[in-house]
Amino acid sequence: MLDAALIAGGRSRRFGSDKAFATYEGAPLYAHQLRKLARLDVAQIYLSTHADQPYPEHIEGVTRLNDPGESIGPIGALHQVFSTSQAEQIYVLAVDMPLLEPDLALPGVPSINGRWEPLAAVYPRAAMLPLLESQIAAGEYSLQRLLDLAKQQGILSRHTVSRTQERSYANLNTIQDLADITDEGPGTTTLVRYRLGSGYSEPAPDHLAVEEPLEIRVNGTSIAVMMRTPGHDAELATGFLYTEGQIRSASEILDIEHCPDVDPEQRGNTLNVRLTAGDADLSSLTRHVFTSSSCGVCGKATIDSVFQDFPAIQCDAPAPIDPEIILSLPAKLRAQQETFDKTGGLHASALFDQTGELLLLREDVGRHNALDKVIGHALREQLDLQSAILLVSGRISFELMQKALAARVPVVAGISAPSSLAVDLAHRAGVTLVGFLRERGFNLYRPEIEGVAGGENS
Repeated sequence: MLDAALIAGGRSRRFGSDKAFATYEGAPLYAHQLRKLARLDVAQIYLSTHADQPYPEHIEGVTRLNDPGESIGPIGALHQVFSTSQAEQIYVLAVDMPLLEPDLALPGVPSINGRWEPLAAVYPRAAMLPLLESQIAAGEYSLQRLLDLAKQQGILSRHTVSRTQERSYANLNTIQDLADITDEGPGTTTLVRYRLGSGYSEPAPDHLAVEEPLEIRVNGTSIAVMMRTPGHDAELATGFLYTEGQIRSASEILDIEHCPDVDPEQRGNTLNVRLTAGDADLSSLTRHVFTSSSCGVCGKATIDSVFQDFPAIQCDAPAPIDPEIILSLPAKLRAQQETFDKTGGLHASALFDQTGELLLLREDVGRHNALDKVIGHALREQLDLQSAILLVSGRISFELMQKALAARVPVVAGISAPSSLAVDLAHRAGVTLVGFLRERGFNLYRPEIEGVAGGENS
């Protein structure tokens, strides 16, 4: 028999407030962690707290245990749980480890850089209880020394956490720690830079703005998939439902959580919103960026779905580019943006031939609309774009790359940066991708192009 315990009564001056009640993914941390434990096959869930913490009087399926008298830290919480439970094993989880998914396939206590992680572990209850009592009686409250002693006596085992798993064990010690895990860091890629006078640089690493799809479900029903930078997903879902008229206030949302029924690679990109009203009328939704019936989405799955409709262009032979021609394109585009000159507020997409001659330019307040206009004109006029160069006035997103691939354009350039998913799609589709195209240089995201790798100058 297995029980689970959430240790949520800790105090932290560094955090500045009670960590258990900090908001994470639209809910207090303690509620987020209890939901994870509820998905386990356990007989009982215990919530270890201080008596003065403002928890609800009743939490379904959870037994609250208050620290007795003066708190002696986590060792007192463990003793309270172990002496109350009758289970053979107890899974212990800290309230301030929101990234960790309970993994009962690894019994014992994890270790990172030689230090125990005592509040993310499976313990043999009966064997640990006498040791806890003796350490507390001796006034020894260090969990590290407690676990060293337990290991020496053969009571528990240690398993070392791999470097790829270390982030999952991150503790939230400060408000900045919470911000760091809710804001997705930059992606990385390899590129070569071209500069007038010095030619191509050696291939070098670079950062990208992360772009991933987010599937939003309402009461379990998939309603939309949108492209976004991961982070603050609960806020995005709330704003989306409000602007779509599905809710009138945030109080109509019961909870928001990332779906557990997805593959590990897709975890974090599928969000389920439960509304207090129960059944929702979804017929009025207007902003279906994508629709999906899958159990979750990720960048790889999204790119794979693109290739079902639009095959790669030339993965083994990326289109060659002439740096001088590429550098001349922004000025030609700017010279033809008549409406931009008057308003200063429009995006543009333009097609050029391989000599740099402007074939077509369209403007719109939306960058996607401008590109759709260009592609629509090409279709209506039956233009062959397989040797064309596309230039867009802003950043290069996944959706722009998808549209370019659909139109069979082999070279895409942008005045600003590409997103991580746009670079991934370009690499797999055989599209030559140019970013940060300015008067004196650009970044090339296909360093394998002949004459570029190795830093050869043109």
